[in-house]
Amino acid sequence: MVNKNPTFSNFHWRRWWQRLCKRHLCDLQERRIILLQQHPDLPLPIRALFSAPLPQPSTLINQWPLLALDFETTGFDVQQDQILSVGYVAMTANAIDMSTCVSEFVNSDAIINPNSAVINHIDHAMLLQGLALDEVMIPMLVALTGKIGVAHGCFMEQGFIGAYLQHKYQLNDCPLLWLDTLPLYQSLYSNQISPHDARLGAARQRVGLPEYQAHHALFDAVACGELLMVLIHKIYGNNKPNVEQLLKR
Repeated sequence: MVNKNPTFSNFHWRRWWQRLCKRHLCDLQERRIILLQQHPDLPLPIRALFSAPLPQPSTLINQWPLLALDFETTGFDVQQDQILSVGYVAMTANAIDMSTCVSEFVNSDAIINPNSAVINHIDHAMLLQGLALDEVMIPMLVALTGKIGVAHGCFMEQGFIGAYLQHKYQLNDCPLLWLDTLPLYQSLYSNQISPHDARLGAARQRVGLPEYQAHHALFDAVACGELLMVLIHKIYGNNKPNVEQLLKR
């Protein structure tokens, strides 16, 4: 039977989304508490990462710090592939703080696929000059502490961070909070784009952002941060959405 009362229907739809968003944040908090209880001997930076407060659903996004980040890797398998480089920059919904830019290569014996080297311009000589994985990941996690991560297709960054924490500290959970520009972009242009058009460069082009050097971790992080700011403006105009509104899109 179809409900012919649109007010009733819309009301319950909004309540469902509100519960979903609040449940997501509550679930993250509960998972963090359990993780810290199960692993009391975690080093201070990792404890701080999962002890930091989460925003409330009603928190305006411009009132919470963000960290745009990107990884270049040997592939998509978080258990088998390796991180080659990491780039990140602190930002808000209003501005990117370019003084906080970090770009690091990971010292690795990874076998570089010639095809991927053409794409991301990373070769063995660059990796040999890089830092140890711990020296790259720990400062990045410190920078992420207390912030919402921003990425385009955050399953990659989330997956590789989770795999690192699992290998290093035997953590089977990685309860971090993300804003993913990929579903935000798809929600705005769902009927007009193909999967190919959903890539970061294509998304930037569609919303009027200039071309940039793709497949460089730091440049991709900055490019993603810029895309987030434009998407928020295109979706919400001059009104700043709260965390709940962004998570439910």
